Amino acid sequence: MRECALLSDAAMFRPIPETTLFRRIPYRLIASVLLLLALVVSVLLLVSLEREKLLLQGFTEDAQAPTELFHALWQSRNELIAETLLVFLVSAIGIAAVMTFLHYDATRRTLEEVKGLARNILQSIPTGVLTINYEGTVSAMNPAAEVVLNRASSEFLGNGYDTVFSEKDPIRQILDGALKNHEHVSQRDVLYECGDPLPRTVRVGTAELTGDDKKAAGVILQLQDVTEWLALEQRVHVAEKLSALHTLSAGVAHELRNPLSAMDLNLHLLEEELKENGTPGKRGWQYLHVLNAECRRLCGILDNFMKFARPGTVGLHDINVQALIEHIMALMQFEAEERHVRLDHKVGKDLPAVLGDETQISQVLVNIIVNAFHAMPDGGLCHIAAVRREAEGKSWVEISVEDSGVGISQQELPRLFEPFYTTKSSGTGLGLAIAYRIMQDHGGTIQVSSIPGSGTTVVTQFPAAIDHAQRVATP
Repeated sequence: MRECALLSDAAMFRPIPETTLFRRIPYRLIASVLLLLALVVSVLLLVSLEREKLLLQGFTEDAQAPTELFHALWQSRNELIAETLLVFLVSAIGIAAVMTFLHYDATRRTLEEVKGLARNILQSIPTGVLTINYEGTVSAMNPAAEVVLNRASSEFLGNGYDTVFSEKDPIRQILDGALKNHEHVSQRDVLYECGDPLPRTVRVGTAELTGDDKKAAGVILQLQDVTEWLALEQRVHVAEKLSALHTLSAGVAHELRNPLSAMDLNLHLLEEELKENGTPGKRGWQYLHVLNAECRRLCGILDNFMKFARPGTVGLHDINVQALIEHIMALMQFEAEERHVRLDHKVGKDLPAVLGDETQISQVLVNIIVNAFHAMPDGGLCHIAAVRREAEGKSWVEISVEDSGVGISQQELPRLFEPFYTTKSSGTGLGLAIAYRIMQDHGGTIQVSSIPGSGTTVVTQFPAAIDHAQRVATP
């Protein structure tokens, strides 16, 4: 049974060439043993002949051999037959022993090769793998799983999965379903708290683990950190939508600008005409006030349309980040006090200048801070932090805005940068879309992470200033 299992394992990793029964026979070994056996039999025959010659040496041709002589010769022949059979028996046992040893040695080498290959595969694959037996004990863990879970294998191996994963951990809940109810999952994304400030998204899959007897022996858990991949996918998705809407938004804004300007002009003329010819009454002035206010609001929306859709060049220069943040703090402090929000900031030491347009960067940060205020209707804390980061051989300045508000659901996060998508009743849905476009123009990034009920963190990254006279053309 063990031998069959080893051959089956070997077949999983490399094909075994088909061989016939006769090709498995070690011809050279058998030929060598037969030659040796023939040599031994020949020696025995020579010895027997010499013995008979010695017995007959004392008699002449006329002399009659005694009866005892024939009995001795017969006894000698019987001994020769017995010795020959014994030699054949020993030779057969020797051949069987040698063949068994060679087969065992080949099987053992195959087993070691299979074990080494399986170990190398497990160590090399980029997907995290854990094996858990039906007693709930973690029996194997590869280095990729250590990276995904941000924990050492010594914490897992030999321990129960219910002791290494907390009760509320989604991975433990998935393992409970797989081990207890045979409910397996495939590529399910879950939030995993691994000690980082923000939870990471881990793609989890489970499969049945079978033993040598082809019966279920446990569960295989597959893990893959897809946080960065999902963020990249989201950015590509948003970029595709923005690209499709750029031309449409520019055309709509241009076409609406002319009739809106005409309406605004004629409203002013009508107002002047009514003042000269008599008042239209209190209700009439209210109507005119509403029309003027709505025209101004439409003009503001069209301005946002143009900011969102207008491509062009952005003039960049060195910006002192600390001075910029202090200016924004002073600008937003009054509104923060009105909303009972504590606004504070922390700027890292030796922070390099940012290469960008100060007005546009201020617009991005003010927009993010205003959204943070709206997420804290009963007051709270809004913290702004600026630090230097090194990534991909480049220097970046990371500015994060963290609030203690109501948070954003996981279903809403992927749509935050979509134009016209808003969770506020009075919002236009263009604020974050414009911020996203500005960050693209500056060669930076913007990311949002949130836990419902625990607040939201918006992280922006700007390239550090390198060349003092640089202009970046945006597509």
